[in-house]
Order: sequence, then C-alpha cells, then structure tokens
Amino acid sequence: MRVMPVIFVAALAACAPQGSEPAPGGGDGATASTQAGQPYDLRGQWSVARLNGQTLDTRIPFTASSDTFTWEPACAGQQIAYRTVDGRIEFYQPPREGDRIVCDIGYPEPLPRVIEGLEGRWDVEQKGNGNLVLTRGKTRLELEKAPAQPQVSLAGEWRVAGIDGREFNESYGLALSADESELWWEPRCAGVAVEYRIEGTRFSAHRPAVAPPPTAGSAEPPAAPAPAVCAIGLPERLQEVMAAIRAADRIERTRANGVLISGNGGSVTLFGQ
Repeated sequence: MRVMPVIFVAALAACAPQGSEPAPGGGDGATASTQAGQPYDLRGQWSVARLNGQTLDTRIPFTASSDTFTWEPACAGQQIAYRTVDGRIEFYQPPREGDRIVCDIGYPEPLPRVIEGLEGRWDVEQKGNGNLVLTRGKTRLELEKAPAQPQVSLAGEWRVAGIDGREFNESYGLALSADESELWWEPRCAGVAVEYRIEGTRFSAHRPAVAPPPTAGSAEPPAAPAPAVCAIGLPERLQEVMAAIRAADRIERTRANGVLISGNGGSVTLFGQ
C-alpha cells in the first residue's frame, strides 16, 4: 500500500454546510434516538444497501464515531461528518485546510455516490430492529444497523403465512423447504426452486442453473443428466409466491418470529413448521 498526499481544494470548503463543529455525542452509543434534545450518537457499525430506491451491487459498510461516518480503512479518507440540528440529522463535509495524507487503496464503486447521497439534513425514524429510516421530502434512505444476532437462516421447513402484506388465507396450505443455499417446493421433481444468498439483511435469489447438453466432439466430460421433471399440478398461488421471493432483496425476522422476505414491491412471510 503506498501513501500519497491529497489536497482538498477550497471549493470543497465553500460548498460545505456552514455552522459550528458538532459537539461530541454522549452516552454509550446503545441507542440512536435523541432524548430531550440530546444529540444523536450513532457510534457503531452501519451499512447502506440501497440508494435512491435502487439496490446497490455492494453493501457499503461504515464505522460511526460520535460525529463521523467512516468507510474503513480510515486512511482512505472516505468519510462524512454528522450532527444534530433541530432534532434532525445533518450529514456534511466539514471544511479542510492544507494537505491530508491518505492511503492509495481501492474502494467499492458506489461508495462516493453513497457519501454524496447522505449529505443534507434528514428526518429520522428508528425501526424496531435498530435501523434508521432517513427521509427528506420524497427521498428515503435507510441506515442498517449491524445485527447483534446472527443473520437469518432459511434452512428448515416453512409455511407461507402472507404475501404482499396480506394474510395467505387459502383453502390449502403452501409449504416450502430450504437448506443453506436453496429453497424449494416439494416434490423436487416439479422443478419449483430458487437458489439464494443472504448477507446480513440483504437477500438475493435466482433460478438454479441448468447445464447445457454436451456438444458433439467436445473434450469436456459429459455433464450430469438433468434432473427428472414430473408432470404435476401446482398450487394456484405457488408461482406468485416464488416470483415475489425471486424479486426480493431483503430478509428479516418479524416480531412474531417469522421471516419476512421483501423488496421491489412484493413480500412473502414465512413461519417455521
């Protein structure tokens, strides 16, 4: 890793929001809410997975001090300050003078856009899971608190309890099974399945890949035969449920200890069985 000086030009100081430097936040950082006019103290680990309503290819993690959000390592210089103004959170770039030594290191492509997107003053709503929903007019951004508990596991047996925010109240039940990387409807020969990945509260799913048939004269060994598919009637709303799961980008526990898989306008609620 090589170290190089970076000069922050005067234009940055001119564009930065004016005002006094933020006072250090008090408390132990256990809560992000402000009480009786006390400043927000966001100390801890946070991440941003969505920007302007779009899911980022890479989750952007930050470490927060009492007044600064920093993408690690700190020597990369990718950070933004915050303070409490009239009960709201304001993210801003404080004026900097002279040279600053930073390390020449690669960082995720969306990182500068996320830092720029954070700038400004936001209304704050704290969710039950500790996440902060920031709103400014029609703009909405969520800061996700690093979970204290292990991420949700889907391995096991599940029943569909809800879809798109409404109770799944059909004359038949809909059961799904899952291991650590795939979720499916029995019987497996029906071919109704999704492969998935969970990273914190981030969820991504896709159809299992099917190997193409070998070509004539190919030096590659023959692929394993495709799994047999049985002709069987499917429950009426099964494809609707699976489509919502494939489109989802978030997974979390519900207060009733179910699992909510949601995103892109749809959701599916599962309960263990």
